[in-house]
Amino acid sequence: MPRQFGRPARSGAFAWYAHRITGTFLLFLLITHFWVQHYDRRTASITHSVVTPAEASQGVLPRYPAEAADAVRDRRAPAPTPDEGRAVPAAQTDPDAGPSDPGVTPHDVLMLRLGDPVYAVLWKAFNLLFLLFALHHGFHGLSNILTDYIRNDMLRVVAVSLSWTVALVLLIVGSFSVVTAGL
Repeated sequence: MPRQFGRPARSGAFAWYAHRITGTFLLFLLITHFWVQHYDRRTASITHSVVTPAEASQGVLPRYPAEAADAVRDRRAPAPTPDEGRAVPAAQTDPDAGPSDPGVTPHDVLMLRLGDPVYAVLWKAFNLLFLLFALHHGFHGLSNILTDYIRNDMLRVVAVSLSWTVALVLLIVGSFSVVTAGL
């Protein structure tokens, strides 16, 4: 009997629950990220040196401990080459040419952290989960909005398919970025 009025509607209960569960996990992941990255004294990244908006507009960077700066410099040091005995061009030995070390940036510190094998595995897994949950939650919400407001069936299928295609591309690009960071 229900077939005479069109196809029977799916309940969508699984998608509804998945949307609520990913939202709950996102809240937990966001709080954990902020605590560990910005407030925990042992792992604070950028906030252990406050930079005012005026200083930031002038290009002033946060100040890091000497250990962090030394570790970044060691990481930047080029590998020895077989040509080490050759003469260095004058432009590289000129003291007026400017400093060879531009300073430690937040990006340098983050890449140094993500280069640590134990730390990197844990945080890369954390960031991949964060990315997956955020994309699912956001694009499922967008899909619901598109389904609610687009009345033309064909246009709705195209819009929803396009949005999930964008989500898949973002997942691939984001996963690649997370996995290769620090290598």
